[in-house]
Amino acid sequence: MAEKIHPELERRLRILENPENEGRDFDGLAWAALIGLGIVLPIIIILVGR
Repeated sequence: MAEKIHPELERRLRILENPENEGRDFDGLAWAALIGLGIVLPIIIILVGR
């Protein structure tokens, strides 16, 4: 037997499924932060820790 979805969860799912909320890409600053914090910084920490 399926349980009912909590109203707040249902509201959030409707927002996510709305086509107007899709398709926004990261800007240049967000890409720089992702690459810097996710790739460059760990490499530097590994090299310094040797």
